[in-house]
Amino acid sequence: MHREASRRKRCLLLGVVVVVVVVAVLAIVLGLTLTRSTDHLRSTVIGRCESFLKKHTDVSRVNDCERIWGAFEEAYVGKDPCEVPAEAYDPLISSVAQHVICGTMLFWSKTKAMVHAFTENRECLVTLEDTLLGFVFDELTWCSKSGSKETFTTDCPGWSECQNNSVRSFWIRASANVSETKHAGERVAY
Repeated sequence: MHREASRRKRCLLLGVVVVVVVVAVLAIVLGLTLTRSTDHLRSTVIGRCESFLKKHTDVSRVNDCERIWGAFEEAYVGKDPCEVPAEAYDPLISSVAQHVICGTMLFWSKTKAMVHAFTENRECLVTLEDTLLGFVFDELTWCSKSGSKETFTTDCPGWSECQNNSVRSFWIRASANVSETKHAGERVAY
């Protein structure tokens, strides 16, 4: 009897130790994954920003990639991914100085490849992706969760899953900003 009770205690203790180790490993892996998601998106955004500014020296002195990243995060971090209105990106838009020299801005919807092929060799036809913010955030996905300090790049709502999702609201606000800028002409491609 005594041996069996002792054996049960050892098995129980061993089981508890295994559970604690598994939980600790999962917590570490999850923590590293979440940190990598934020760090990966941050390094992508900063890298693209710096790359754009190297090519466009006319705006490089008046834009700060770290400040742009900070304003970007303020728009959506800690918010429900379906409750980020376009106006949340106003501080980001205000943090960027962008001079569109060309006379015609081309907006597109579901025709990206065609429009970019058309504008590729034409100096004075530009798309939103030819601006600093458009270039930096093109093809990226991001969101946060209510009360979270993290950025996620997976499991975010898709474009049409909710009206005010993080990515859709950004593109709506960025497009509105560019269209508010004075241009000689604007064209829309559907």
